Amino acid sequence: MTPATENGVPGNSGRILGRSVIASACPAALLATVCLAPFLNKPFTVDDPEYLNMARQILRSPLHPMNFDVCWNLFPACTKAYSITVGNTLMGYLLVPTIMSGGAEWVAHLTQLVFAWIAVLSMSALILRMGWSGGHATAGSLLMVAVPPFLPMASTAMPDVVALAVGLAGIERLAAWRSERKWHQGLLAALALGLAGIARPHLALLLPLGAFFLLESVKPQEILVQVRKCWRLWLPVLGGGCVLLAVILATRESGVLLNPPPAFRGVGNIKPNLRSYALYLCFPLPLAACWAFSRWRTGPRRLALTVLAASGAALWRHQFQLGLALAGCCVLTDLVWEAWRSRDQRQMFPVLWLLIPLPIAYYGHLPIKYLLPCMPAMILICFRLAQDVPARVARALGIVSIAAGLGYSLLILRADMERAEFGRDAMRELIQPHVLAGEKVWCEGHFDAYWYAPLAGAEVVVPGAREPQPGDLLAVGPKPIFRAVRLSLFPKRSMVQKVTHRYRFGRTAGEGAGLYTNALGAWLWTFRNGADESFELWRIE
Repeated sequence: MTPATENGVPGNSGRILGRSVIASACPAALLATVCLAPFLNKPFTVDDPEYLNMARQILRSPLHPMNFDVCWNLFPACTKAYSITVGNTLMGYLLVPTIMSGGAEWVAHLTQLVFAWIAVLSMSALILRMGWSGGHATAGSLLMVAVPPFLPMASTAMPDVVALAVGLAGIERLAAWRSERKWHQGLLAALALGLAGIARPHLALLLPLGAFFLLESVKPQEILVQVRKCWRLWLPVLGGGCVLLAVILATRESGVLLNPPPAFRGVGNIKPNLRSYALYLCFPLPLAACWAFSRWRTGPRRLALTVLAASGAALWRHQFQLGLALAGCCVLTDLVWEAWRSRDQRQMFPVLWLLIPLPIAYYGHLPIKYLLPCMPAMILICFRLAQDVPARVARALGIVSIAAGLGYSLLILRADMERAEFGRDAMRELIQPHVLAGEKVWCEGHFDAYWYAPLAGAEVVVPGAREPQPGDLLAVGPKPIFRAVRLSLFPKRSMVQKVTHRYRFGRTAGEGAGLYTNALGAWLWTFRNGADESFELWRIE
């Protein structure tokens, strides 16, 4: 069923039934549950320990969630968490039950699964409220779950799925408020939009986006008339700003607010980050494919041919990432220009939503997880583009996108599970026997080791304060650049033990793969195993 449209964009359908939302969301919720259930006991990995330690701190001092020491081996000394990272504190509060359960992995992953369900329900409801059919709501929620990075990030203790769920719920409640004007809808919209910026700071931009969403026209004169006529319509957005400001003022420390420290920002980051952003629009996100089908059918074929030719030339020269990034840049430029020319608020809204990550391109990296809260915008744009494609072709494209995305997500999930298990098991194998034998074992403070090494009985090195003495043991992680920083403090040492691993299911970090950071690679997963990774145990002399 095709929705009624205005200028090719579905209008607001008004009231929707709760059972329609649930019926449309059930397939995607079931898919997420089935895919994530085998990974409920996945070990913590990468940045998970940061949020787990944040939860520990919250139990000690609820209004000071980042007032704890971080001893990353990337830095020469330990420092307060609020001095080196922005405030993604919402996840810390949500992980409090995990800490109260003794740090059980399944509690953290079950928390993520609950927010995955919330995201699916909100996606289904938003699509229906935007005037699309129940079939579109089902397809859209399935697409959001299947295409990376939804499932991979839902298998971690990081805040990206939470940020998606809270931000998407805020936009959906705002759409409900615009249609029905019930105060509980406005209050929930304000709360969710305000908390989205606490989950991931760049989602504070959802507040001005929400204000734009409530407009009926983008013409300045008509905007003024609308605001004078119904200024109460924007109260949830104002309330969301108050929620965001109140939480920041109540929990901030003397360090950074929403501005990352100098070590993590710089103009030099903009070019590689924008390149990664454009590449993601082509792969793994299906936006470029939808655009190409649409433009080939009804748009200027010359544009599609130009993009394909330029991308093909780059691919022919084995510049695969450059080719995809170039294509993604062309697609985004065309979408922005089309939305600007239309002067149609409904068409401009999802495009602006898609652009939300761009202001943080100066940050140290721009991994695909920062685009996860923009997935709903991408899906809405694809729906509009698919209106120009024959129904059978559009359905086939949707099925292929869901199936391909799901297959890729499962590969990522399995490879990342292997990586996380290696980090946990290596720490236990290297540390526990020596601790039980009465020896003093130390560890570096980074990633998996920051959580599992202390659990195995090791003590984290605090340079200049608590350091290994001659005769003590030091366990270090697999990344040579980080390992070298810590080992350089102890030039007199001898190798005691090494635990190595060769990946069987590909990699999510290194060898061109960068699931968690585009600094390691633009692909989320790769078959290339490269050299074996190893954790090492050294005796200080």
